[in-house]
Amino acid sequence: MSSLRIRELILLRFLGWNMSDPPEYPLSSSFKLVEGYDVYRSSKLIMAFVVVEGDFGKDIRFYRWQKKKDAWKVDLARFSVKRWEWEKIFERVKEMKEKYGI
Repeated sequence: MSSLRIRELILLRFLGWNMSDPPEYPLSSSFKLVEGYDVYRSSKLIMAFVVVEGDFGKDIRFYRWQKKKDAWKVDLARFSVKRWEWEKIFERVKEMKEKYGI
């Protein structure tokens, strides 16, 4: 098991989830959840990459949900990222972090 996966499992456990109870995502009924990865999760905000299956097949999407009055609402982001060039994005962000000491 990778160290990243171990950290993810520790975080999930810290947030109160166990392996038999994985994180849930407030998707619309038009999508079936395949898998998700939380970029950030709190009691009021979820930002995640989510693999879904819908009428047009599988897709990977980025979501940002905000909890308002005990209900999760999509907040500014719910779009496909399957065409993103992940290696280029990673390298560019890495360069900017190094350049600006972030």
